[in-house]
Amino acid sequence: MQALILSNTGFGHGSLYPFIHYKEDLQSRFGLTSREIVSDSLQQKLIDARAFSGELIVISVPWDTDRHKLLDFYRELRRSCPDQKLVHFDYGDGNQSPHFGILPYVDLYLKQYLNTDWDDYSRRFLGGSKFIQYLVAIGQASDSILSEVWTELFQSELPAEHEHKLMLGWNFGLWKRMIYLAEGKPDLVLLGKDKPHRFAAAKAKAALDGVRGRGKTIDAYCRATLYAGWTRKHRETTIAELNHLADDYAVVSSTGKVSFSEYYREMAQARIFVSPSGWCEYTPKDYEAMYFGALLLKPSLEHIKTEPDVCFPGETYVPLKWDMSDMLDQCRYYLDNEDERRRIADKAREVYVGYYRERRLVDHLGNILKRLALVD
Repeated sequence: MQALILSNTGFGHGSLYPFIHYKEDLQSRFGLTSREIVSDSLQQKLIDARAFSGELIVISVPWDTDRHKLLDFYRELRRSCPDQKLVHFDYGDGNQSPHFGILPYVDLYLKQYLNTDWDDYSRRFLGGSKFIQYLVAIGQASDSILSEVWTELFQSELPAEHEHKLMLGWNFGLWKRMIYLAEGKPDLVLLGKDKPHRFAAAKAKAALDGVRGRGKTIDAYCRATLYAGWTRKHRETTIAELNHLADDYAVVSSTGKVSFSEYYREMAQARIFVSPSGWCEYTPKDYEAMYFGALLLKPSLEHIKTEPDVCFPGETYVPLKWDMSDMLDQCRYYLDNEDERRRIADKAREVYVGYYRERRLVDHLGNILKRLALVD
């Protein structure tokens, strides 16, 4: 069985990396081989697809692709490839999508995240997100495009007769650097992300920490970039509130930037990591916190399904109220109850690392191939 991966530059290419990383597993278990062509042009993707004679074509496109252009593309692609399985991989943030109109022309539509409550796909949310709508309701964001609340841009109608084609894909936890980290290769990540002198400086600090026998020296930790939009006030408020613990605990809570290597060193020193939402509820830092043994606290995720599925309330992370009003109390509780903090943090690392050690995404890919009737 042959697959053609027609990815796009940036996140699309990164999101489809598992076909490369797990290529030997996919070939041995399912007889699947693949090759990737990276292009942002729909016209080039059409040309490449027409030249392909294999069974499966997986496609990603730039997140801001016009929905009408994408519909034209898939309509013509289906005419050109009537017998091949067409899979659209939507790596966009959020559980909704502007591109559900293509569903009649594809065999599967994979999303990074899905709503736990399927009825949410028949509802309209401000900004295309239940979480954004909540922030607007409590006054932490404005219902305005000036706050990046684009209500029509990020959602479309899910046709009932094709909703069975909507299936969970996977998120940035399967990017190359995230896989390398989970496999115990953080230095490989840092050498690819940082300049050599920054990597060396952070490693020297970490070595000195080890010589001094210092354990986790940061009680509560949060570094977050301030985006221009609805998430800005949510993040600003979280960072400011967390600093209220500084009289009693060692706190690093800031929008200040450090090198990637220093960020990893700090994360390894942290007992608790507080993760405010970004453009979607998850961030890569959630998984990095689990790997480095920091207890993850973040707004409740129970309305979302995703892959890797490793966030279980009270077991691998501590869910917070969406307004973050219980954040300080939860921080104090777990900082004052180290056994409880360690229990959840240790379980999180075990579950997170185990996901990759057991190569569970390969099982998930097998389920996708079964849905496509390409394997038994």
